[in-house]
Amino acid sequence: MKKTAEKPFLVGLLGESPNDTASLQALLGQRYGQQVQFFVISPQITGSQLDNPKLQHIIRANYRFTKPDLVVVTRDLDAPETDRTQQLKRKEFFRKINLGLEQKGIYLLNIQAIEALIAADIRVFNNRYECVCEVPANPMTISDPVRFLKNATPPRRPQYDEGHCAELLAAVDYDTVLANCRYFADFDEAFQQRIPPLTPPVKAATDTDEV
Repeated sequence: MKKTAEKPFLVGLLGESPNDTASLQALLGQRYGQQVQFFVISPQITGSQLDNPKLQHIIRANYRFTKPDLVVVTRDLDAPETDRTQQLKRKEFFRKINLGLEQKGIYLLNIQAIEALIAADIRVFNNRYECVCEVPANPMTISDPVRFLKNATPPRRPQYDEGHCAELLAAVDYDTVLANCRYFADFDEAFQQRIPPLTPPVKAATDTDEV
């Protein structure tokens, strides 16, 4: 009797832009692509629209339709980590949206923006743009990481663009990013606890195997 294939563990991605969700999928896919299947929830709802109660209703409907096992909700803080007001706003947003996700959400709050993850392994950026961009030891302290990367591009050469983020994060060293970016390391630890472990491949039986 043919064995029925197991249902994949579905991880939905919800973010402020298609660039953000594509970037997150590229980065997480490096480490967890064999364990889970990623897809984007509500790609048409972007930016501050995520805070709109009426549009959150659409997100909840899409969640019920797709039935993911886990949802990574990512936002940019757009402020220093010490900005308590902005932190509380983002925390309240996740609390509300997670209710509609039946508490299956896991939060990734980028400090200050997702481009901080590129800066966490700047080698890839420097190779791509043929430059020598030096970053702080803690990339979370970079104010406006997008502008920081654009300014680092040499004159008369193509500048960094948000649309390049996914390509760059697909090429970074995952462990280097973990080592250099505390907020992502904290997220990664929590993410591992919410997904099934990677099952080692089953060795095929051969004629030489003992009976």
